[in-house]
Amino acid sequence: MKCLSSSNAKAASCTVKSDLPIPLNNKQLEHKKIAILGGGLVGRLLAWRLSSESYDSTKDNGIKSRVEITVFEKGSLSPIPADSDKAAAFTAAAMISPMSELVASELEIYKLGQKSLTLWPLWLSQLGSSQHFHQQGSLVLAHPNDVGELHQFKRDLSYKLNQQSNAAALKVLSDRQQLEALEPAINSHFQNGIYLPTEAHIDHNEVLQDLIIQAEKLGVNFSEHCCLEPNDERLKDYDIIFDCRGTGLKEKGFRGVRGEVIRLESKEVTLKRPIRLMHPRYKLYIVPKPNHQFIIGATEIESEDKSSISLRSSMELMSALYAVNPAFAEARIISQDTNLRPAYMNNLPRIEQSLSDLGKPIIRINGLYRHGYLIGPALVEQALEAHL
Repeated sequence: MKCLSSSNAKAASCTVKSDLPIPLNNKQLEHKKIAILGGGLVGRLLAWRLSSESYDSTKDNGIKSRVEITVFEKGSLSPIPADSDKAAAFTAAAMISPMSELVASELEIYKLGQKSLTLWPLWLSQLGSSQHFHQQGSLVLAHPNDVGELHQFKRDLSYKLNQQSNAAALKVLSDRQQLEALEPAINSHFQNGIYLPTEAHIDHNEVLQDLIIQAEKLGVNFSEHCCLEPNDERLKDYDIIFDCRGTGLKEKGFRGVRGEVIRLESKEVTLKRPIRLMHPRYKLYIVPKPNHQFIIGATEIESEDKSSISLRSSMELMSALYAVNPAFAEARIISQDTNLRPAYMNNLPRIEQSLSDLGKPIIRINGLYRHGYLIGPALVEQALEAHL
């Protein structure tokens, strides 16, 4: 669908046969016309959930939507790493790791992450994408010279988990045998670590594509290369506007935080779960992806620079990978990518409601920082329950 050239744009519905998500029978959505600004993770989750809540079965077992939903994305809906205006959702490793994040994040992030841990498998099952959800935990490791960082992480996390009556979420691996039982490919100089068994990760590129496919089957229109703001006159015919533009939001106290990832391919190494590598200066992660691929990245860089990844960053990331298993030396670099994660000054997300200049209700979901996949589903559910 092309970007609106006027305020009169009809969102076409379609009737298909498919395995439909469970409807929530939200009568308030009936006959509404909804605009979603931003086609990243939150925008796609919203489009799919709203459409799945508002479909009617037809006589031939097809569907007929009771709402009109259009998603407007300023960039491409299927971007390549070189695209400068893509959603932050594409520059990610997609770890669902509330325990790992608890040490350095607010309790609210942990609670939202715990909720998302229950929503992701449910929603992906409804989406027909269960194969893209992997819940085999995560490992936290440190080089022998940095083992003090690991011990400090363990103390801090144990204290916070005890406060949440969730001490069982952390298991200390005290010898090489325990570590090897989980990840045989880990370099032998790692002798102990921390195992967080309930954490998960998803194949995010595949899930992002599946969300569009299923939402379109439910009647949603997606319009790419279309940069709209909530007060745009072209949105005057819409009843509700969801603002999920990420760093497209321009207001005081809001910023972008740089993220860098490298995607590689190696048929020599097999990992089952994300690995976090503790270091005094930075925190690195390695996450397995389909087709013998891996994503490596650093958690955050306090900068709004979107230029290409630096030589220093590349060397640090790749040296971490090599340390985990020297066989990664023969890995092939698929892509290197940078992007900005949307964040308020306190690094906490917000769900806000206001009125546009045209008197239309605006529901804004933003500030997911580097926790998009961790808290996205919980925020979407919270927004729909609170405002619809």
